[in-house]
Parts: sequence; C-alpha cells; structure tokens
Amino acid sequence: MLKSYPGFELREYEPHTLVTTWSQGDLGSSAYNAFGYLASFIGGNNQRRQAIAMTAPVVQRQSGSGFEVSFVMPAGMTEVPNPNSSALRIESFGRSKFAAVRFSGFARESLFRAKEEKLRELCAKQGFTVIGEPRFARYNGPWTPGPLRRNEVLLEIASA
Repeated sequence: MLKSYPGFELREYEPHTLVTTWSQGDLGSSAYNAFGYLASFIGGNNQRRQAIAMTAPVVQRQSGSGFEVSFVMPAGMTEVPNPNSSALRIESFGRSKFAAVRFSGFARESLFRAKEEKLRELCAKQGFTVIGEPRFARYNGPWTPGPLRRNEVLLEIASA
C-alpha cells in the first residue's frame, strides 16, 4: 500500500502476469463458466504440462457482453507456459497504481457496481484520474462463509 485515503487505499502493484479467458454473461455466470478453463490450465493442461499453484485473487473485467476472467500467476514466475486452448491468453502488466476498496460478503454484481461507483467518487475527491475498466477481485473459494470473504474493486490510476 502506498497510502490510505478516507474509504480506500492507493496501491502500487509490481509487474505481473495473468492467464485470461472471456465468458459471456453477468459477473457470476461468467466466473462460473470460465473457472474450468483456467483451472485446467494451472492443473497442467498447457504446452509444458506444468502444474501452477493457485493464487488469489480471481480477477474480472467487463468486456462486451461478458467478462474477462483471470487467474494471477505466482509472483516470481518468469516463464508462463503457453495455453493449449485458443480460449486462453497470457497477459503481462507492468508496474501500476490502483485505488482499492475492500469489502466482505457474497459479492453480487450489484454490490461490486455500488462499490465501484463509490470508489470513483472518492478518487475524484482526491484528484485521481481513473483509467480503464474496473477490476473486480475475489479472494476466497465458494465454501468460505460470506462474512469471511474478501472482495475488492480496483480502479487503475493514471500516473501523475
């Protein structure tokens, strides 16, 4: 965390890599439909037949009539194997800054959108310029009770 502001944190993320697929539907159904493709990839269904540790969070970004759903590759993994499926792609991101708001509970799309709207207002009050689509992050598996779940809305902030 770089700095804490009323209602949110400003974070700087190191360069990182995602494996991503797209799925039609709302936030919940797209995550459900995409999970098998992503889990298969980290389970070894890739060109190196390499098993990859599951990390958190699972990240979603709206794209057209659905969402891109991504698994974050482990920190320090320098060479991510290529997918066997054309439905998956590897994305690399450089160092970036994000405003983040954390909340618990069973995060439905309406709750993520409400948190996004509030975070946009808080960022504007601090003079930050938001760029790109919001990212919705879930940190826990489906067996985690609602009050113990960690969810976040992340908005990328333009560098000053």
